[in-house]
Amino acid sequence: MSEMDDAPLASEESPTFDTDDAGVTGSEIFSDMLRHMMAPLLIGMVFGAMWQLTVMPRIDTFVPNPVHGAFAIYLVTSPLIYKLLIGLDMSRAGEYAMGFAVTACCLSMVWMFGTSSVYLAGFLPAIAWLFISSFWLQFEFPPFRYGLWHGMAVNVGAFGGSVLAFIYF
Repeated sequence: MSEMDDAPLASEESPTFDTDDAGVTGSEIFSDMLRHMMAPLLIGMVFGAMWQLTVMPRIDTFVPNPVHGAFAIYLVTSPLIYKLLIGLDMSRAGEYAMGFAVTACCLSMVWMFGTSSVYLAGFLPAIAWLFISSFWLQFEFPPFRYGLWHGMAVNVGAFGGSVLAFIYF
């Protein structure tokens, strides 16, 4: 090594940085937002509305409610949804389903308590999902973490979809 390499920079010199690395572009963030935020939310809305319109009129209890139904339908179809939304190797689809199941089980237990669960399983996860989504869109994650993230989106979507179906149909 030469002495110049170890010498500190003079005050007039400015360090140069390589700016060729553009990072994450806006179009990549928008594409990821559609795949990881909007698609699970809309799928949850459809599944929750379907459960509200088809199953809830036939049962006289609160459980299983539309969110439980959306979780069950999503979990059954999770390999297909994994392939469409994540697109990684199908051998890791079990990780995605496990991540989703962890979120679904925790939130399902809270949804069993009736109307008070709107705050604990509806409002708080919606705020957490929006907060997490603002940071996680910038990174690539393993399938388990995508499953956790999508589980919160399905929870919010199923609740919203079931409420809209109850009001308008």
